[in-house]
Amino acid sequence: MVFSGGEGARTSAQAPRLSADEAAGLRDLARRLRPREDILAQRLLDAYRSEIPQYAQVSDAVVLSDMTAVSLGGLRSWLGFLEQDRSADAHLLEPVLESIRRRALQGVGMDAMLRAFRIAVRVVWQETLELPVDAELIGPLSTRMLEFTELMTTAVERAYAVEAMRASGEPELSRSALFEAILSDRDHEQHRHAPRLAAPHCVVVVEVPADAPGISLDDIAAALVREARADYWTTRLRSVVAACPVDSAGGRDALLRRLSRFTNAGRPLAVAVGAIAEGPEEIRHSYLEALEAMRVGTRLSAPIAGGAGDGVAGRVLDCQELAPLAALVADPERARRFAQGCLEPLGRLADRGWVLPTLSAYLRCQGKLKEVAADLAVHPNTVRYRLNELRSFLDAHAADGDQSAALLLAVRVHEYLAEDAAQTGVSGLGEPQVNFP
Repeated sequence: MVFSGGEGARTSAQAPRLSADEAAGLRDLARRLRPREDILAQRLLDAYRSEIPQYAQVSDAVVLSDMTAVSLGGLRSWLGFLEQDRSADAHLLEPVLESIRRRALQGVGMDAMLRAFRIAVRVVWQETLELPVDAELIGPLSTRMLEFTELMTTAVERAYAVEAMRASGEPELSRSALFEAILSDRDHEQHRHAPRLAAPHCVVVVEVPADAPGISLDDIAAALVREARADYWTTRLRSVVAACPVDSAGGRDALLRRLSRFTNAGRPLAVAVGAIAEGPEEIRHSYLEALEAMRVGTRLSAPIAGGAGDGVAGRVLDCQELAPLAALVADPERARRFAQGCLEPLGRLADRGWVLPTLSAYLRCQGKLKEVAADLAVHPNTVRYRLNELRSFLDAHAADGDQSAALLLAVRVHEYLAEDAAQTGVSGLGEPQVNFP
């Protein structure tokens, strides 16, 4: 629900007091609506995109996810308001205060936002009446809806005006608004105001896990400016997007090293990097590449690009290294057949849980025993034993660079499909298949 609030929204001090029965009835209504929050939030987004041209033009998955989350926050604000038997409290607007600022920076017009708000009121009203609602509650319910609508409309107008004025007057916010326009692939006239992006840059996306509260996106952005010299940055839902310069001397590798230090600072973050872009027109390509690297890389538990540790924290997800995997898994059936064909010669060895992790580490570390042992966090003698068990397979199927590259890609495809199946509940590995652990 685009129930996007802002500072200074006024409350309806003159709202009539509900009777005890009316208040209890509205609380019960809110309780019955809460299990439908996620479905209703998606319905709201679908309605916006079908009825509002500016929303229909949005194709960015991150922005769409942000819009869905904002709708969900607005719904929860409305249900919290419905549960009260008194005038609205300002804290009900807190979940969506930031959304109005992002929309202003993203170039979404005030008229589109207010139209979305009217659509939200209509859809929520229709959904509520489908429960059904006791006839005695229609009056109090409509009164509360009108009161909330007045409160939120005032908040939308005020917050949007404040943010637009700040963005035009403060260089940092102005750069953020310009960067939003570039990422959204709109307002090409503004692109000429970003001369610094004419030099080589890579777009970096830093994502904060949903289960890691207390991490400030502004602090992450400040660290990117400090440690990766980010020129432009903006925030999205649980993520920071930044354009970081590529030095002529160190090249892209120097940026990856800086970001590697950034990820190894004890932060539970995922960091993805797009390819080099020269000029604003290429920045969006780099951004989409970083998003793809984030999507694919977070499905892998093995380190990518030399980082260590479990999960994605502590390593950089490089779109250039992940490009072959991304291209393959775009066609899951083709990917499954490729992985199965490459790994089938393992036979019963694949039943042993250490085989695929050891094979992956061996290929990534180019057979260097100490590095393989450190990567797997086991004793070198353990690695020697495992490699002896795999020797006949390695001699036959990893004898040269091309074979090794194909084998490593097959291991990653298998891992990606297995994780995808675990998350979706639908097997991506297919039948028949090798009995991998």
